Amino acid sequence: MPRLRIGNIPKAALRWSVERAGVEFGMSSHTLRKALAKESIVCGADQCFSTSEICRAVFGGLAEEKLATQRQLTRKYQLENSIVEASVLDRAALTKGFAAIADAVSSRIMSSELSREAKEDLLRELATIPIVVEDVAARQTRLPRRSKNGEKPDGENKDAKITASERTPAI
Repeated sequence: MPRLRIGNIPKAALRWSVERAGVEFGMSSHTLRKALAKESIVCGADQCFSTSEICRAVFGGLAEEKLATQRQLTRKYQLENSIVEASVLDRAALTKGFAAIADAVSSRIMSSELSREAKEDLLRELATIPIVVEDVAARQTRLPRRSKNGEKPDGENKDAKITASERTPAI
């Protein structure tokens, strides 16, 4: 007795034309063609694609995106943990604290009986605190430094390598 088939799916593997698959998956055939090309999927001799090929083109990036999201969450949690463990300092809070200390010290310097030159020297040294914090932060980051307009600062062209002797001024 022959076995009864239920449904309209053929016994042979189901193959899709780009136009029909686009309609079925709710996208234009042009968008589907781009997705297939991005995944380097080529059609068979019948100019059609298998269901798994279409699904890989349409949903293929989903697994990679989930993995990238998980990596970012892991990095975020690691950073939060290092902050909780006090192995990372909040730069803005540190700068604010140093500014308060500098204000207090500079007011005491100005009211002291030191000579004018000594006062100026001490205040000049005190004014370097933000520069020191900025330098330490720049050395700690793994990101390339950028100027305020988004370009690399002068002298940091990756194509131009400058030796230490070229940076040192002649005496």
